Amino acid sequence: MNGPETESTPPPGAHGPPPPEERRTPLRRFAEVTAYELCSSVLIGLLVSAFHGIFWLNTVVALAVLVTVSVLVWRSHPERVGSVLGGATTTLTWAAKGLACLLAGALVMVIVLLTAFGVRALRDAAQPCGQPLELRVMSAPEMLTPLRAAASEFVADRTDGGCRRYTVTVVPEPGPVALYDAFSRLWRRSDTGDDQQLLGPQPDVWIPATSAELDFVPHSGQADTGGGQTGIGGGLTGTPGDQAGGTPGQTGAGGDPRFRLLSRSLGTSPMVLALFPKADTAVASPYSAPLKASTSALLAQIAQAGVRLRGIARPVPDTSSAALEVTPALYDARPGASPAANEKFASPPDLVAPDAVTLLCRFRAQAAQGADPPSDVAVAVPEQVLADYDAGRALGDRCGRADVASTSSARWQLRPYYAVDLPTMDYPFVQLTWRGQDTRARTDAIGDLRSWLSGHPLAEQGLRDGNGEIPAPPEGDSSHFYLSRLQGMVGERAVPPGVRLKGAPAVQTALDRLAAARPKVAATLMLDVSGSMDQAAGSVPAVRPSPAATGPASGGTRLNRAVTFLQSLVEQLQGSDRVGLQVFSSSADPRSPVTFGNVQARDAQPDQKDQVANQLQAITTTGGDLALRTAISGAGLSSGREDLILVTDGESAGSNPGLSGTAAWLAGPFRSANPNLRLTVVLTGPAGCGTAHIKQITSAMGPGRGSCVALTGAPEQEQAAQFLSGLR
Repeated sequence: MNGPETESTPPPGAHGPPPPEERRTPLRRFAEVTAYELCSSVLIGLLVSAFHGIFWLNTVVALAVLVTVSVLVWRSHPERVGSVLGGATTTLTWAAKGLACLLAGALVMVIVLLTAFGVRALRDAAQPCGQPLELRVMSAPEMLTPLRAAASEFVADRTDGGCRRYTVTVVPEPGPVALYDAFSRLWRRSDTGDDQQLLGPQPDVWIPATSAELDFVPHSGQADTGGGQTGIGGGLTGTPGDQAGGTPGQTGAGGDPRFRLLSRSLGTSPMVLALFPKADTAVASPYSAPLKASTSALLAQIAQAGVRLRGIARPVPDTSSAALEVTPALYDARPGASPAANEKFASPPDLVAPDAVTLLCRFRAQAAQGADPPSDVAVAVPEQVLADYDAGRALGDRCGRADVASTSSARWQLRPYYAVDLPTMDYPFVQLTWRGQDTRARTDAIGDLRSWLSGHPLAEQGLRDGNGEIPAPPEGDSSHFYLSRLQGMVGERAVPPGVRLKGAPAVQTALDRLAAARPKVAATLMLDVSGSMDQAAGSVPAVRPSPAATGPASGGTRLNRAVTFLQSLVEQLQGSDRVGLQVFSSSADPRSPVTFGNVQARDAQPDQKDQVANQLQAITTTGGDLALRTAISGAGLSSGREDLILVTDGESAGSNPGLSGTAAWLAGPFRSANPNLRLTVVLTGPAGCGTAHIKQITSAMGPGRGSCVALTGAPEQEQAAQFLSGLR
């Protein structure tokens, strides 16, 4: 038994039969495990069904069954359980080592990647940013604030490594008539080969106030949009593919620029009539519908409340598309009045402004001075700009933010009133392509802007959606100016949640009605070009300039102020008006046709207005003072109703000897020879309307026929609009 091992007795583990565990085939092992699982599942199912509905007891039963089965297996096959646990321990040890190696490798990779990205970021930060692509956007003056806010967000969203990809410049459009002339002349000042830009850089994107305005301008380069349909303003609306961007580079029959409609509407804003608090208190009624059937019904409601309106403050239609589009509705609201009376009612002389933002900024200035708001006028402006005004936002380029919490701002708040027949601004998005600028990068940038506006609609900036509805603002969004803010300020019932979209009338139709209602203006412009006009505006020259010609007028001179004022005045004349230009000094004879700057009076058609504007732009000072009597006597006057507009720095009493004789001549022979003439002296400074010799000259013409206007620091376009309104 204990002797040496024999051949029949091999050492343990050498050639003996395998242990019972090793003799078990994989199929048998699988069958055993399946049997255990099946038994456990059946037992758990039977017991759980007995305690259905008691969640905690179901859990206890399941755990108890699993523990019981596990104990039975261990007691019946201890060697197998030990083998399994040993194998599991070995496997877990190996897996832990592998996981540790894997985590160490991942950590090394993360460190390498972070280092690489950090080095690249430092390298990129050390490099200067490239020049961003500039996009030029043109729109109505009242849209500058919302579009600039949206453009700022767009630029911030489109940064690459901290560098801006784009810059967006938003500029105001000058008005429908001026735009028509600009587009028809390839954005040049005239058709005479003068390459000087009339309206600044050529825009890449135009967002007109209405589709009717888009239809009005010449479309010699209209891009083929693959078909279109009529929009609310009679304007074209592209197909869905076009609205998404279309095919870059499509062109029409030729011409410049090429128009491509990328969106029918970026949002809508109805025209409203607004009242100041005193009048609103009398008119507002909780039982009255916020949306009237007509403007006539709205005016009747105002009158029935005891508010007697002396007029509606509407911006100048020649320079404001919104004002032009609302003009027919204002005329139709007073069917018993004559066209001239309707135009006078829509143009209170003390509230004339070239656009809505200028008018509203004037109200803010008066509020800051502590003045009382007028209670006898209504204000016709787009709803969106009224919301900006009441919210205290900056209004375009005209004025900055206002403190809406102040007492003065509350007294000057405007409450909107709505009527179905007031037109709706629909703001289409139009791409303009000019020769030499049609690059793929620019086209892609314009498409990117349009796509961004789809995801960030201008409803965030005070517009309604394309259906005239006020969208609900996202909860917690206080950085945008949804119309719900206006509802919160003036009352939800005062601002209807939805309005019917009323298409704007055709621009030419509105212009024809405006021309029929307005008195014609025949203006003879006389401009002082003596050497003193080259002095700074408002200053007194220390030395009398020599008769020799001086250099061109520079910014801030009296001549520059006069030229800018007259150019704005000429721009606002209608084709049925008449205009001519004469210059005067000791060496510039106003009567001579060869005097540089003189333009014979003719109808104010585009070519005549161009000629006058070009001459004004090129004029320089020359010579000394010419007595005002001599200048007036050299005016080329007609026999009809006419306005002689004399623009000067006032000269001096020494340059105008024999004032008593001049006054007698004006009051006698001159006035008798020109019975339908009005004389207006426009002063650039330093002389004022109270200066003795100026006052004596204007008084000699008699009441209503002689007047004086001193230019102020207000924008020349605004002053020209007020002046022209007074002439009419």
